[in-house]
Amino acid sequence: MVEYKDMLFKVEGERLSPMKMKVKSGNFEIVIDKLGGEAPSPIEYVLAALAGCINIVGTIVAQKMNINIEDLKVEVEGVFNPEKFMAGTGGRAGYKEIRAKVKVKTDADEETLKKWLEEVEARCPVSDNLANPTPLRVEFEKC
Repeated sequence: MVEYKDMLFKVEGERLSPMKMKVKSGNFEIVIDKLGGEAPSPIEYVLAALAGCINIVGTIVAQKMNINIEDLKVEVEGVFNPEKFMAGTGGRAGYKEIRAKVKVKTDADEETLKKWLEEVEARCPVSDNLANPTPLRVEFEKC
């Protein structure tokens, strides 16, 4: 049996303009912008992260279950009200609801796919972080 240990991930952001940031993650860079800007916004990246995670975990689980996936598409949408974000009033600052639809081309039957999707949801780290509270600490450092 493989023994897994905690991993630490770190990203660093550098402000490009008041509403735009370049974020480095390992050897990769992504640009994050405001809603309607020149690059995806942080809340759009949340949806993208979920879609990507479902694909990766879906592939791993399919291999373990001997399911042949010919093609897989993930549509993710979220209901967001900007009132808290923009005005500081109202309900939640984040999504009210997130829905994902996984379109899979395979010869597996529906019962097998239901079990597959349950396992994907249970093992997807992004889904887990969205569905469950995760301790978060934000601090500042004056430079």
